[in-house]
Amino acid sequence: MLRMISINGVNSSQINSIYAALKKKAIKSAILSFILLAVVNVYGQESKLPKTKATLSYFGETITHPGLNIGFEYYHFQSKTHQMILATNIGGYVHIRNNSSFFIRGQWGQRITFNCGVFIDEFMGLGYLHQFVNGGQNYEVLPNGAVVNTLNTGRPMIMPSVAIGIGYDFSKKSKCNVVYFLRPELFWKAPFNGYYLTHLALNTGVIFKLNKKNAK
Repeated sequence: MLRMISINGVNSSQINSIYAALKKKAIKSAILSFILLAVVNVYGQESKLPKTKATLSYFGETITHPGLNIGFEYYHFQSKTHQMILATNIGGYVHIRNNSSFFIRGQWGQRITFNCGVFIDEFMGLGYLHQFVNGGQNYEVLPNGAVVNTLNTGRPMIMPSVAIGIGYDFSKKSKCNVVYFLRPELFWKAPFNGYYLTHLALNTGVIFKLNKKNAK
């Protein structure tokens, strides 16, 4: 008959059980340490990237009606290749002898940048737009049928928008911390005679750092 080897009252079966338990704990500790180091490493890389940048661009309603767009981007999550973006911007455009429109809006988007510096991005937005008549006089038809001249106080509207763009990040291949983008978009004006009026616009310009401390 086989006899269990005993060491100070502890047999080999108990020793194997203790060894197996310690081995499981060691494996768990190693896995947790690896995960923790990975998180710290990602956070360290992310913390070195700029959290905010400014934007300046040409905003052309139907491409040819000139306008300007100024804003800021905040990166609430980012890595070297991916950014999730909260943006706010103000702008406007002029359609001669038709309307002058000014807006302020917020946007949410994301951007994927390849190692070569080329990127693609997408945005959804919602804003407030105020439209003024451009050229001529404003008239109003009263309930009694009379037509009177009125002040050009404009019309308040909401402005939903969607956009898909491409661009190039110069900092990937040089010390120039500037990003160029080309971003067609659709936006809507509402209410406009009882429905949403669709507009095509071209938003193209640069994204740049705010100061020397806010750099890659």
